[in-house]
Amino acid sequence: MIATLEDAARLLRPAAHLGIVSRPLYLLPLLRAGALTALLSSEAADAGWAERFGVELHSLEEHTLSRDGGPGGPGLDGVTARLAGLVGARWRGRELRLAGYGGQRGHWTAAVEATGARLLVPPPAPDREVLVDKTAMREWFDHLGVPAPASTVVSGRPDHRALRDRFGAVFVAQSPRGSAGNGTHLVRSAEEAAALPERERWLVSEYVGDTAINVHGFVGLDGLPQVLRPSLQLIGVEAAGAGFGQYAGCDFGAPERLSPVAVRRCLDATERIGWALAGLGYRGVFGADFVLRGDHALALEINCRMQGSSWLLGETELERGDGRLPTSVRHVLERHGVPTLGKPDPDRADGVQLTVRHAGAPARAVRVPEGGAYALREGALVRRGDAAGLLECGPEETVLVNLPPAGTLLRPGAVLARLVTRSPLTAPDGRTLTAGGRGVVDALHRLYSIGVSGTEG
Repeated sequence: MIATLEDAARLLRPAAHLGIVSRPLYLLPLLRAGALTALLSSEAADAGWAERFGVELHSLEEHTLSRDGGPGGPGLDGVTARLAGLVGARWRGRELRLAGYGGQRGHWTAAVEATGARLLVPPPAPDREVLVDKTAMREWFDHLGVPAPASTVVSGRPDHRALRDRFGAVFVAQSPRGSAGNGTHLVRSAEEAAALPERERWLVSEYVGDTAINVHGFVGLDGLPQVLRPSLQLIGVEAAGAGFGQYAGCDFGAPERLSPVAVRRCLDATERIGWALAGLGYRGVFGADFVLRGDHALALEINCRMQGSSWLLGETELERGDGRLPTSVRHVLERHGVPTLGKPDPDRADGVQLTVRHAGAPARAVRVPEGGAYALREGALVRRGDAAGLLECGPEETVLVNLPPAGTLLRPGAVLARLVTRSPLTAPDGRTLTAGGRGVVDALHRLYSIGVSGTEG
């Protein structure tokens, strides 16, 4: 059984692991552990990461110089399609273990085999609707006794007049299989309902509120669930370019500022969900999303994979300095059949990330700031030194990561940067920037030079 980071490094480093992920930042704890030999991604890694972490990096973005606001799946297909030309004969005869962010796609194996290498893939997650479909999840939550918002399923297009009697004038319509807030709409009028596309199914729910909590959980090979550190979800932060329901980051220190009764109910419900996932045969990391209404917690969905906050959870775990395994490293090991030992650490951690997006029309990023640690001085961000994440972030600093290469065409919703800091950037609702948060976001925009919309690309 692997219990420490040192043990994991001895096992992982001689065995070649291939990371496949939309954004390299999502696998940062694995990079810090020296676990990855190569990494394929939609978006490019920040400058200097290949040398810093001793990893071979390939992204679609470095070839297309284009970044959009989507989840990154098409980009992964694009880079894997080019893989044989990118690596030539260098991988011939190698055996690579997949270290993926989520589930694997069958054509990834074919793409790796076309290079002359072999891809070792962990067993797939159980093929159960409750793991991937929000409508099935809501029924499952009811079966488990986990409270969830009142909801129904409709086909075609939601009818505001028919639904308002049940849910009120404002309700939420979602694609049952969307992620990161994509496909989620706040419907406030008949006109907004009529503007939605027709679908075979819409999940329509009561609008409960905006304060959302995510709780990480882990089910080991022993079938025992663990409840890990919660974080406030930063959702729909309009001043950072996010739309309604769109994931914009997280704050691991914020739950301490919320209702302790509601947070405890989130933790208890996550444990109940963890036991149920174990019964279904799922093993690895998962996340449970809740929305708070006073002292009550209502479950929205689960994600049986790493999440956009998992890398920052790993940073807070590595910062303990006691050699214990970060959750994402445990996930990769156990998915490949290696048991690990992990002790949950529910204590507060001061780690925040905020995604800032391009909100304008398509335009070229002519000048882009250098990644690293910055300090806000008289309204300007001043670079202090190299940094990859929270571990290098000082108490009064902000780390800029996930930056596009200079010359990249930015499409609406494209990530300009992720701000990583130790201080809150939003109010406790996770939607409104604090004065300090707005100051940092405004200063970030001043570091960019963006080409005139409609004339670039």
